[in-house]
Amino acid sequence: MIITSIEEQKKKGRYNIFLDGVYAFGLYRESIYHFGLRVKDSIDEKQAEEFKSYDEINFGKKVAYRFLNFKPRSEKEVRGKLKSHKLSEASIDTIIESLKEFKFINDEQYAKMFVESKVSLKPEGKRSLKIKLAQKGIGKETSEKTVDENYSDETEFQKAQELYTKYKKKAKGKTSLEIKQKCYRHLLSKGFSFELINRVLKIEDTGSL
Repeated sequence: MIITSIEEQKKKGRYNIFLDGVYAFGLYRESIYHFGLRVKDSIDEKQAEEFKSYDEINFGKKVAYRFLNFKPRSEKEVRGKLKSHKLSEASIDTIIESLKEFKFINDEQYAKMFVESKVSLKPEGKRSLKIKLAQKGIGKETSEKTVDENYSDETEFQKAQELYTKYKKKAKGKTSLEIKQKCYRHLLSKGFSFELINRVLKIEDTGSL
């Protein structure tokens, strides 16, 4: 097959490659320079696939780097971003392995940073954090280990107390029982366990541990 034409697309930096007078595929300028492609060059199908694969992987890496530049991401999040650009699974796997090799993706480190960030912000329970980590694609073992190591039982209890005190002030014009029930449901919705919530309410009733 002969490259009969290399024509620039409307998309900046992107070119159409024509083989034997027929459009074959598109490549970015960098890929064309990388392989030194020129009109009248002769290529075979294997080379054509190599060009397309290199082009897709190179593009995907740029997408991933930009995505990771804003904040740390889990592997699942990066895969989702790459899939949104319709990259092949083979290219995505190659890109992910490269990112892992150079420590751009590390789910254990990501989970630790995620937990530390959440604990320092709005109060929520361990159960909530584990659910959120699962949604980010973090495995159950890593999730539980990270939460338990970076969010002590005592800190969780203090967070539950803070939330109870703050939310209780908003529950005006209700009976003591109604306030307690409302606070109970709110703490439960924030991922605190039944046991921990009961402990908080008991202390509020007795005024001691």
